[in-house]
Amino acid sequence: MITRRRFALSLSAFALSPVSSLVHAAVRKIPVLLRPPVAREEAVTDTLWGKAIVDPYRWMEQKPDTDEFASYMKAQGAYARQMLDRLPGRRAVEAAVTRFTAAVTNVSIRQISGSYIVFARRLPGQQAFKIYARPHAGGADRLLIDPEAGAQGGAPRRVTGLLMSPDSRHLAYTIDKGGDEIRELRVLTLDSGKDVLITLQNGLPASWLPDSSGFFYSRLRDGAVKGKVDFSFDTATWLHRMNTEAAQDTLALRWSDGPAMGQTEREMPMVLANVTSDWALGAIYSNGEWPAYGMVARSSELAQGKPNWTAVFGKDDVAVHALTVGDDVYVLAKGKAERGEVFKVSIRDPDKAKREVVVAQGEYVIDSMSLAKDGLYIHELRGQVGALRRYSFATGKVEDVALPLSGAVWDVNCDPTLEGAWFGMDGLTWSARSLHTGADLKAKDIGLTPKAPFDTSPFLTTRLEIKARDGAKVPIEILHKSNTKLNGKNPVLIEAYGAYGIILDPGFQGSKLAFLDQGGVIVYAHVRGGGEKGDSWHLAGQKTTKPNTWRDVIDVAETLIKDGWTSRGRIAVWGTSAGGIMVGRAITERPDLFAVAIGEVGVFNTLRFELTSNGPGNDEEFGTVKKEDEFHSLLEMDAYHHVQPNVSYPSTLLMTGANDIRVEPWQVAKMAARMQKNFDPKRPVLMRVDFDSGHYSTTRKNGITKTVDVFTFIFEHTRG
Repeated sequence: MITRRRFALSLSAFALSPVSSLVHAAVRKIPVLLRPPVAREEAVTDTLWGKAIVDPYRWMEQKPDTDEFASYMKAQGAYARQMLDRLPGRRAVEAAVTRFTAAVTNVSIRQISGSYIVFARRLPGQQAFKIYARPHAGGADRLLIDPEAGAQGGAPRRVTGLLMSPDSRHLAYTIDKGGDEIRELRVLTLDSGKDVLITLQNGLPASWLPDSSGFFYSRLRDGAVKGKVDFSFDTATWLHRMNTEAAQDTLALRWSDGPAMGQTEREMPMVLANVTSDWALGAIYSNGEWPAYGMVARSSELAQGKPNWTAVFGKDDVAVHALTVGDDVYVLAKGKAERGEVFKVSIRDPDKAKREVVVAQGEYVIDSMSLAKDGLYIHELRGQVGALRRYSFATGKVEDVALPLSGAVWDVNCDPTLEGAWFGMDGLTWSARSLHTGADLKAKDIGLTPKAPFDTSPFLTTRLEIKARDGAKVPIEILHKSNTKLNGKNPVLIEAYGAYGIILDPGFQGSKLAFLDQGGVIVYAHVRGGGEKGDSWHLAGQKTTKPNTWRDVIDVAETLIKDGWTSRGRIAVWGTSAGGIMVGRAITERPDLFAVAIGEVGVFNTLRFELTSNGPGNDEEFGTVKKEDEFHSLLEMDAYHHVQPNVSYPSTLLMTGANDIRVEPWQVAKMAARMQKNFDPKRPVLMRVDFDSGHYSTTRKNGITKTVDVFTFIFEHTRG
């Protein structure tokens, strides 16, 4: 699965392609639009559990998109672009971002195979990450995939997933266009350079057969329609054999196969095999987020199309990850241990009563695990920094890896035939490095990631816990310059997420230093709904308890004012994706507290989210209108339905990617239309549309333009 940090590499751009002054000059010749576009209203009333819900912009939800909606999006995008380009502080922000990003090389280790370190790298000036292989034995880096090669204009392409075969001869990978996440699955043979298309149906490689003769992958069913609520239903896993036509691929696992464990057609099956075991794990993922159910079958039986599945864990285990090793399955789970434990299940006798806990729950949250020859390498969150530990197969002991610095640990990669782990580290105010630890558990820099070519010493991270109104202690990280004064005059940007038990871990981003350099302060608030303090922290911001998510942010903002970091009129709040609930409800509940709101690809209309392509399965996190109590919870967290007429809301920048399949653009467009009815030229509401991206920025230029837009907008409306 793609890690949070890999998503962050897509979300953020770290170097700048400066906007041409000629482009700026051309924009200035366009007459200024005095008001945002006005959306047509056509009220639709739903009566849910005795309550009438009036929706004036339901027409925007039609699939496929209508010409009217496409025109509205273009008009909104043009209006936002015009207003953002005219902000007087733009050049200064652009120059600051250039200083801290233009010469940075970005690197992310993606996989370790028996022969190679497979990694993504983007050099200064390049728009997309390219995929390379570095031999363990030494030698030059080898370029494997250049998504820009041969492109004849059109939508930008990016590599979204990859999987090297155990013999290091083949690379299965996925690529999308314009950020639409409709992944094209291909397989590259390294020796010959032969590159073969496997499927255009949103393919995703899962695992290779131990002998490298083929690989398992998931794909959509025939006839799936983007935008329909059943888009991802009946996704299945297939087996592709090398040197055969893709049309001959065989069905390996459907959601309904194996023991009846409660899974449904909306969940995604994956087959996970590796060279350490004759057994393959059949994992059924809920909305692609966690393996809710697990079963095993012989790899040889699967290859023959005759698996005999045996259940090894279920939904009540709250599994985060699972691996087969010999005749055992190791499961990282939170069902009985909210901060996580690792238990071992014997495949030959999977009785729950006979499970063995090999890594017990401790003081800190266990986030993930990876399989190496010498044991399991376990990522742990200690407060607000990362740690890496190893469970040794030889001794049964759990020991710490000695890390060179205190910071985030991410993208932990191992190979079951090699000892040790490869991983990245960084801090919020110090740049990334790539490390390796061997069996001696001493981490060393492998020189894969160049050091950032600027001084980060003027910037500091202050870590605190803020007491929320109900007594809960909310961890925060404050990024600031060393000479920042607590005089109440600092523009402050609060970023929070708070959903799915995901830990907010943005890592080092040079562009954020540009915000600090211009006098701003950034605060990461680890609000309830995330997983920073275990599963109870997650459940405390879910469904009926979801208000804790945005009220934690409100309480953080109030404390920052009290402590002198800032004052009213100087606070911005930024939420992305499910974080749209947080930002939308924070400003509709306390419009007086915030000067600026940034809502990026946000969920604002939760009452309708379960009816989108990405909606099914999210009822476990947010709820469903089909249940009365959950309907009321969804209505409470629905920012769109909390926007009131004649209320002065903060200056608001809403952002969407036209190709977004995770949070469809109408979620953002409806919010913009309703907020813009309260027109106030001093507190504008803009809807920024990136027509070459989806849920994530697809190129360096797209990402950095977004960053400059956001920072300029914040400074414009917090320095008055």
